[in-house]
Amino acid sequence: MDEKQAITVNIDGHQYPMKIRRSEEEMIRKAVLQINDKLMLYKQKFTSYKEYDFLAMVCLDFATKYLNSENTSDDTEFLGELKLLSGEIDDYIQKSDVL
Repeated sequence: MDEKQAITVNIDGHQYPMKIRRSEEEMIRKAVLQINDKLMLYKQKFTSYKEYDFLAMVCLDFATKYLNSENTSDDTEFLGELKLLSGEIDDYIQKSDVL
């Protein structure tokens, strides 16, 4: 069983206490780092925007990447390997006269 632990993450200078599974800590800390890095990038690039605009832009960026990764999960290579293995099994069965 994965025990929960309390951590505090810092996003854009704001502290957020959380209770998470120990197994999720590394992933959450990496996500926080990516969010803060992206915020800094937008703040440097778009100096006239308001604070909430940067957060909205980061959300849009990550949501777009997430949706794009869902749509591009290419299993063509996997299906090709599966067909190859299936063919090899069929050949073996025919040569061995197992069935």
